[in-house]
Amino acid sequence: MIKIRLQRHGARHAPFYRMVVAPAQSRRDGRFIEVLGTYNPQSSSRDRELDLKMDRVDHWLEVGAQPTDTANSLIRQGRLSPEEWLKRTESKAKAKAARAAKKKNPAPVVEEAPVEAPAEEAADEPKAEEAPAPEAKEEAPAEEKAPEPEAEEAAKPEPEAKAEDKAEEKEGKES
Repeated sequence: MIKIRLQRHGARHAPFYRMVVAPAQSRRDGRFIEVLGTYNPQSSSRDRELDLKMDRVDHWLEVGAQPTDTANSLIRQGRLSPEEWLKRTESKAKAKAARAAKKKNPAPVVEEAPVEAPAEEAADEPKAEEAPAPEAKEEAPAEEKAPEPEAEEAAKPEPEAKAEDKAEEKEGKES
């Protein structure tokens, strides 16, 4: 079977990839049949980032070569016009910024969720929710405090019993 896949080149923390056609059994950076193009993820411009020979890619796909998931994604990107590619990268950048902002400030996003129209209903509901919450908090510590003295009482007799056993053993040895 023949695969269309990426070969990694470049230095550590500075990857550079070649898209190649290679036998499925060969190593990642090993033997290959043909170089189809290059992919430089750290490039600033699209022309330098992805450079594929689309006519050769189409030829190998017709022959039956199977692209890997990443290679297939890059082939789809290579088919986009510069305008479409620019729109796609801008939308991805906005989504990434939104995710980063959401991670930094998760509380404000949750507070903005209620709709303004039923504000009166929303105002009533938090009061109802807040009232049971403190009661539950008050009950929980009381429950936690109750088992602790029992555990202490259960722990105290055991050392006393051990001390009595040791005293009896000493008396038995002395006799």
